[in-house]
Amino acid sequence: MMVYFMPYYKSIKSLQTIILTLLIAFAPIAVAASSAIHIKSAELLAAEDSYALSTDFDIVLSPAIEDALNKGVPLTFLIEFQLSAPRKYWFDDEIITQSQYLTLSYHALSRQYLVNRNGRQQSFASIQQAKEEISNIKFWSVVDKKLLKKGDVYLAAIKVRLDQTKLPKPVQVEAIGSDDWNIASERYRWTPVFAF
Repeated sequence: MMVYFMPYYKSIKSLQTIILTLLIAFAPIAVAASSAIHIKSAELLAAEDSYALSTDFDIVLSPAIEDALNKGVPLTFLIEFQLSAPRKYWFDDEIITQSQYLTLSYHALSRQYLVNRNGRQQSFASIQQAKEEISNIKFWSVVDKKLLKKGDVYLAAIKVRLDQTKLPKPVQVEAIGSDDWNIASERYRWTPVFAF
């Protein structure tokens, strides 16, 4: 009985080896094809009457998203910041929540990538330069010093995502359930140290 199944066992084992090899070979392609945002660092720096957020993150756009951008689809990213005071037996006390929009678009006539932040527009020759500009936020005033109490511990969090509601309506329909268009970072959390 064992002799009868041995040729089938060897062929199944060979098939498993081939499938595993193909999965390993094509895994980097699948990862490279998807879009993602990864927050590398974030900190709160003291200004005159407030604390300002500085953060660095990476944006990876899939070929499909880059193609849509180059065909005139603007990409609006939402940056959400939250500061809260943790409570032991209750929900955290939300001190402040701030948000900021950044828009990346392509102007076909000038062949320039445009970054619009707080009503200020900058142009760049390459998509890489534009993404680098978006990925570095410096001195965004987010917390008034009057809201903070000496001796309290605070938790800060930041998240960056593509705001699909700002996409053109036909693209919004395509974006529903699409991994390419679901671009969001994990929530980056840290415990800031405030000087009083």
